[in-house]
Amino acid sequence: MSLAERFISPRIDKEMSGRDGPPGQRAALLKLAAEIKDVVNLNSGDPDLTAAPVAVEAAVEAFRGGKTHYSHGGVPSLRAAIAQKHGRENGFTVDPDTQVIITNGSAEAATIVFQTILEPGDEVLTTDPYYGGHVNNIVAARGRPVFVPTRGDDLWEPDPAEVEKRITPRTRAFIFANPGNPTAAVYRKETLQAFLDIAHRHNILMLPDELFERYVYDGRTHVSMASLPGSEERVVTIHGFSKSYCMTGWRLGWVAAPKWLAPALHKMKYALTMTSSTPNQWGAVAALSDAAKPYYDEVYRTYGERRAFWYDAWTKMGLPQKPAPAAFVGMIDIRRTGRPAYEVSEAILKEARGFIWPGTFFGSLGEGYLRVGLIKPMDVLQDLGRRIGPVVGKMLGAARTA
Repeated sequence: MSLAERFISPRIDKEMSGRDGPPGQRAALLKLAAEIKDVVNLNSGDPDLTAAPVAVEAAVEAFRGGKTHYSHGGVPSLRAAIAQKHGRENGFTVDPDTQVIITNGSAEAATIVFQTILEPGDEVLTTDPYYGGHVNNIVAARGRPVFVPTRGDDLWEPDPAEVEKRITPRTRAFIFANPGNPTAAVYRKETLQAFLDIAHRHNILMLPDELFERYVYDGRTHVSMASLPGSEERVVTIHGFSKSYCMTGWRLGWVAAPKWLAPALHKMKYALTMTSSTPNQWGAVAALSDAAKPYYDEVYRTYGERRAFWYDAWTKMGLPQKPAPAAFVGMIDIRRTGRPAYEVSEAILKEARGFIWPGTFFGSLGEGYLRVGLIKPMDVLQDLGRRIGPVVGKMLGAARTA
């Protein structure tokens, strides 16, 4: 027996990194992309725009001013700013001193929740297509993910009945991204209320991940589940600065938790990483301030313009799009090509130098779609669209004559 076989848990390969489509496909596309010059990579969920200048300046001043010590639970000013943000923008109230826990990104926010509420073998519902980070966090806590189907024709919003029928005595929670990653789904208020009713009936928790909340379009609005009646004891909001505030590398997130759960989450956060970067937290205070609002309003407009162009471009290629209402990630409907998503992704990479993951890397129900991150300037997207057009045209021609 090798050292790896002796000491590395099988979960690492079989249940975590193995959730990237059929074996070898991810590695094959990465190898191919590395061999092609000038590839345009639209796979990441890392926004190309950066944090508001006032946030950067506030963090720099914190470093210079010696605000570099431990901040257990989070800098009080940041916890207060988050509580104010939830009251002003999201319609619910939390105590900043006890119910807000600052974490190293939303990933750690999910981690401390699962490490706190799960015992080995406990089940957590999530969507298919799924956000891989949620699945990996469940598995890392020795839980078992259970997948709820969603479909592009329904704008990727789960049917509450599909959620309820997957609940067993081992179910502890349902985690979902709203707005969605990878799908850009935006859940309606009535759907969220139905989920909350399910939580009460079956004694489980609801874990909305609201990381993309600022990017909602098509006249829709984001509804925070914690704003609904009866949510106080059942909803644990996972959030962060990475996406809506363009601060991925700052590694700051938070949990807004019920009063009964928050003390245990504070203990788990302390056990894992003690504290989050104190200077970065002062930058985050500035990111939540009125001074940063004009900057982030412009970010919203920029990603909205890219979204409108991108889906329209694919429609003009002969692949009509019915996108879900959020951005800056989303799903491209390629079903009319008649080709598997991996094959379409590979062809676009080889023939158009565009790198876009197949939807199957995010679950079996991603078949028929590509998952895109609109993380390049408009001129780059326009040029890539021109290159992809002939590739799609050839596929559609073959489909018509088949």
